[in-house]
Amino acid sequence: MNDCSTPQRSLYCYPWDVLDSAHHVGELKRLGMHGATLAVSYHAGKFLRPHSDARPRVIFPEDGVVYFEPDLARYGALRPQPHSDPALRRVLPELVADGRLAVHAWTVLLHNSRLGALHPEYTAQNAYGDRYVYSLCPMQPAVFEYAVALCADLGTRGVASVVLETPGWLPYAHGYHHEFAQVRSNVWLDTMLGLCFCDACMGAGRQANLAMSALRERVASAVDQYLQAPGDATPVQAQAWLSADLLADVDLAALLRLRQRRVTQLVKAIRAALPATVELAVIATVQRPTAQNWQEGMDLAALAEVADWIDVPFYEPDAAAVLSDAWDCLRRVGDSANIRAILRPGPPDLGDGAQLAAAVAGLARMKIQHVGFYNYGMLRSAQLEALGATLAAQGPG
Repeated sequence: MNDCSTPQRSLYCYPWDVLDSAHHVGELKRLGMHGATLAVSYHAGKFLRPHSDARPRVIFPEDGVVYFEPDLARYGALRPQPHSDPALRRVLPELVADGRLAVHAWTVLLHNSRLGALHPEYTAQNAYGDRYVYSLCPMQPAVFEYAVALCADLGTRGVASVVLETPGWLPYAHGYHHEFAQVRSNVWLDTMLGLCFCDACMGAGRQANLAMSALRERVASAVDQYLQAPGDATPVQAQAWLSADLLADVDLAALLRLRQRRVTQLVKAIRAALPATVELAVIATVQRPTAQNWQEGMDLAALAEVADWIDVPFYEPDAAAVLSDAWDCLRRVGDSANIRAILRPGPPDLGDGAQLAAAVAGLARMKIQHVGFYNYGMLRSAQLEALGATLAAQGPG
């Protein structure tokens, strides 16, 4: 289904920045965009809006809501909450009706503190039994059903594609505001605390002949011991500990592969629920580097088999790091035809126009030609103009 013949460029946008759809479409086309990747399901945040006419200047969006009118008859135990402002719910249909840009439905799927607070029984649960309110567990049948229903609902809205973010488990160190600790984060600790032992995960593990109760006890004991250690591990030490544990603990490694199969199964079910004319893209990770996305239950090669696109956020400080990560993604997926890039043309990433141009050109040489840019509402006007100039210099898409 993928059309790889012509490079496509899209700008990520929030509905509160697109209330005047006609003006917005004109501006994006002037910047060289072919599409708008619009948030249609999103979480809480705090956003500074540099544009001169932006009001409020700092915005706190409603947590865990959708920006359209959902068909609630589609849903079961979990039901989406529409945003309270009808004007924001109208942005999607108005942008689609304009017709000058392809509209991609950017869908934050299982990172949803609103639904997690209402239905804690469907959230991820660590080795101690603590619930992570921000992370709906995809092993739960009700969560799986909700995710498929939400995407199928969006597939009827005239969008060109559905772009999934967080179809799996959230990492421990991502997803909730005001995260506090005086123990330094590291990849070993975050992995152990990010494992889910809810009833659905325990049951799935046991069905796969894993000794889940013993594994849960080992994980909790290891974290307890680390929290009593005299100091924090260095990043190199933590990475080595994790590698050693994955080699030594057969059940731990098998549980991680089980999680990957579940996310792949979910994405496959979503693809089957969408019309053939609506493409499905999966944002590869919410972490850096991309290869760490197994913590979320993501398997790039498997996802590339069931989705139309893998959208990779190459959120790196310079072009060399972008291209290095892209090389690894190509190694894992095996074909650039399935990969689209996401770049940030502003701090903390490629704010330097030369670095942005080098990243775009380098990706094109690797045959990764389709690029999305993040984010319209958070970039200064000068950065948007620089982005437009960079794309014009690269030649028409």
